[in-house]
Amino acid sequence: MKDREFLMWIHERLELIHNESPLVDYMHKLRAIIRSTPKDKETPNALSCNTLDELKEMLDQTSK
Repeated sequence: MKDREFLMWIHERLELIHNESPLVDYMHKLRAIIRSTPKDKETPNALSCNTLDELKEMLDQTSK
């Protein structure tokens, strides 16, 4: 799945399944990210982490 399609899926899930309002600021932000994501960009799932905490730790280590 392309990154833009995945982000749109997240947006739809937040709105339709979790009843998030499309008018809140973070939904506007998500749409802005979707709009700026290249159409054909596809990030591989390889080298991913199991949790968001693991990802944050990895990002902290790479920014030093």
